[in-house]
Amino acid sequence: MKEALDHLVEKLDGLAPTAALVLGSGLGGLVDQVEDARRISYAELRGFPRSGVSGHAGEVVAGHFAGTPVLMLSGRAHYYEHGNAAAMRPALEVLAGIGISHLILTNAAGSVDPEMGPGSVMLIT
Repeated sequence: MKEALDHLVEKLDGLAPTAALVLGSGLGGLVDQVEDARRISYAELRGFPRSGVSGHAGEVVAGHFAGTPVLMLSGRAHYYEHGNAAAMRPALEVLAGIGISHLILTNAAGSVDPEMGPGSVMLIT
């Protein structure tokens, strides 16, 4: 983990975000709105997962989003890909190690509730 943490700190080049987003399906384009973006492939970060799901780029994108320093994980490992529920743990531990204190997980989900059409925001608890 230390190797990935040190490499990420180096690539962030002084940027110190405290918030991170894990982008789910359909949200990968959000990284294009990050200003002064630093892009780091998961392949450069030991322990970061490889995702085979379409739309999951497998990269860290850090910079400013709406004026706020932020880090985005574009892509994540899914349980059904590897059978490992802890596949994202090393990546999340690295985020904690660089000072991320707020984490927002996103995903694509469906609902049988007719009041929740496509594009609705839901809280999964």
